[in-house]
Amino acid sequence: MPASERWGGCAAVARESDESLRGTAARADGWVLIEHRGPWGTEPWGPDGPLGRIGVELARRCSAARVRPQLVRDTRLPRNSTDVRRVFLVHSGRSGPWAEQYTVDAVEQVLELPLEAASGDTPPGLGISVEQPLYLVCTHGKKDPCCAVLGRPVATALSRPDGRVWESTHLGGDRYAAGMVALPEGSYYGNLTPANAPAVVDGHDRGQLSLQHYRGRCTDDTAVQIAEHAVRTEYGLTGIHDVRPTAATASDSGMDVVVATTTGSVQVRVTPNPEAPRRTTCRSEAVATPDHGITSIRPISATERV
Repeated sequence: MPASERWGGCAAVARESDESLRGTAARADGWVLIEHRGPWGTEPWGPDGPLGRIGVELARRCSAARVRPQLVRDTRLPRNSTDVRRVFLVHSGRSGPWAEQYTVDAVEQVLELPLEAASGDTPPGLGISVEQPLYLVCTHGKKDPCCAVLGRPVATALSRPDGRVWESTHLGGDRYAAGMVALPEGSYYGNLTPANAPAVVDGHDRGQLSLQHYRGRCTDDTAVQIAEHAVRTEYGLTGIHDVRPTAATASDSGMDVVVATTTGSVQVRVTPNPEAPRRTTCRSEAVATPDHGITSIRPISATERV
């Protein structure tokens, strides 16, 4: 039996308790991916991280723009440091996701790129347009051992000649390892294994989500992610563009989310449903209370939409 199947970390605890994946995607409007084949360390964006002061400034600018920085490495290449590296700017907005690839000769040049553009619908047009999905698999073992033990075999299983699969620093949700995000639209997946991950990627390439492994989209807040997942599950809608949340308002009992589908709009009431407190990562002693919500779905009539 592979070591990843015998692993008993936080991911095993989450699977044993059958914890839901819905509503667990990390929030971001865009992404900055920086190729770095050397060690990542525990805190990649701190002053002692692999990029030093460049990483600190990069993280500051990305945070201000609601853009998520990631260090990535090509699963096909040796793990060593290099000054020549690829950089991707990615926007995940529902109205116009896009990705562009750049190449820099020194890490300092990353700060010369239009990083903030990743938060907007319009690509800078200064790099090479990326037309096919990119897949990031979290393998950041210094952040949480589950990500390395469970993530690396998945990254290896997904490795392909077209270079669209990357190992990545922390993506959020260690207990859902192996975790992966599909870009540019920012669809999060969890509980992946070397056996099931290829089918998830093949389906996504065809524009179809695997609801069994789908956690949500990074452009949406938690309640909206929960509502989208509930509608997809209720009506069997797996196309990436089959479902689109359009509005969310607070109610006395939670959130009311309007979701447009291919056959009409529905209103989803998301009511809090906190689970028992638990440790949610291997590294941290902090206790959190997972809440994947209770949902009720009501079709919206034509008169209500007027």
